[in-house]
Order: sequence, then C-alpha cells, then structure tokens
Amino acid sequence: MLSQRDFAQLLDGPAAEREIERLAKKRGGWLDVAQILSRRINGTVDWESLGPAGSRFSVIGSRGEAVLFDDRLHPANIIKLRGREENGYGTAGFGCILVRNPRGMIDYGPGTMEQAVERERLSWEHLGFGCTVESLIGEGVGMLLAQRFIAGTTPTDAEIRDWMLRNGWEPLREHREVVVTLRDHAWQRDGIGAFDANDTNFIKSSADGQLYPIDLIVWPMPD
Repeated sequence: MLSQRDFAQLLDGPAAEREIERLAKKRGGWLDVAQILSRRINGTVDWESLGPAGSRFSVIGSRGEAVLFDDRLHPANIIKLRGREENGYGTAGFGCILVRNPRGMIDYGPGTMEQAVERERLSWEHLGFGCTVESLIGEGVGMLLAQRFIAGTTPTDAEIRDWMLRNGWEPLREHREVVVTLRDHAWQRDGIGAFDANDTNFIKSSADGQLYPIDLIVWPMPD
C-alpha cells in the first residue's frame, strides 16, 4: 500500500500540469475534462506536492473510469488510477458495475474498491485479459491497476461483434430489461454481462492480429 504522499511523489508533476493546461486551452467542454483530471489526481493525493519531472508515473490522459499513466519502471504496462466518487470519478466510483436502477432496468452503478478487484478477476476469467492490482492508495482513497500495453489499432464494430460471437457471447441489443443507451454494446454469457464492448475498449494487436478487450464492464447480470 502507498500513502497518499508517497503516491504523489511517484507522479511526474510537470507532465500532469502540461496535460491539464493543454486540455484547458481547448476551452468548451474540454475545460470540464481538465478540471476532472486535476481533481482525480490532486484529490487522490489530498493536494500533496507532486514529484519532479521524470518521476515514475507520467499522465497520458483521463477517460471514463480512470486516469492513465505510463510506467517508467515497467514500460510494458499502462497504469490506471481509480478512486472515490468525490475525487472526480463521479458515478463510476472505483469502476462501474451492473445494477438495477430505480425503474428496475439493468444499468451502471458505482463500484467499490473490492468490486473493482472482482471485476478484473471476472474479466480474466471470462475474456482472458484484464488488469492486476499494482497498489492501493491510502485508506480506501484510490487504487492503481496495471495492464499490459498492447500496440495496435482500433478494430471495427464488425470485428468486435465477430469476436464476441466466436467466444460464445449473446448480444443484448433486443433485451428490453437493459437501459436503451447500453444495449448496442451489451453482451451476456452464462449469467455474466460484458458491457461497453465498443471500439474504444478493444485493441487489435499489431503483433498477432488478435483483439484484446481492455476495459469492458464484466459483472454478473443482476437478478
């Protein structure tokens, strides 16, 4: 486990500042993205000073559930920082899981740290690829997940669909219990859901031509 201060010192502060400034200069909705990135980093470390240039973790960007970093100690990995809702992670929490919403439909809900770990276990079991836990931060403040970097290109929707079907997954496009906005990229197999299976969450490897699911929401289908 890392303390918040220790984690702060592992972050390349100048790189983080450059990325936040770059996003803010784009204005419009990008200003919100910059503010969220700042909250995700600085809220997690409780506004401790970040490390110098060249520190281990250099920010790449921020996406739905995580901040992404290069790992200078282990260059073959991508590091994902997840954290508490109040630190800029919104309704994702430590990572979305599948729940029943107030209308009784299958929807996303915020996951706890423990559920984020279980989600990665399910991803390895059912998709054959996922993250491992690199470290926990503070007392339930944040967590670092490590995922092998896959060099490649973005697959087409048809390639993703073929991959899912070949691996025994059933599409939920016509499943009326699933929230409409999630149906096009939702699948199930043996009581497990694999949601958000779109082209931003798969990589087609340049090395072997295979598809790798890098950030699907894998969770038991709610009763």
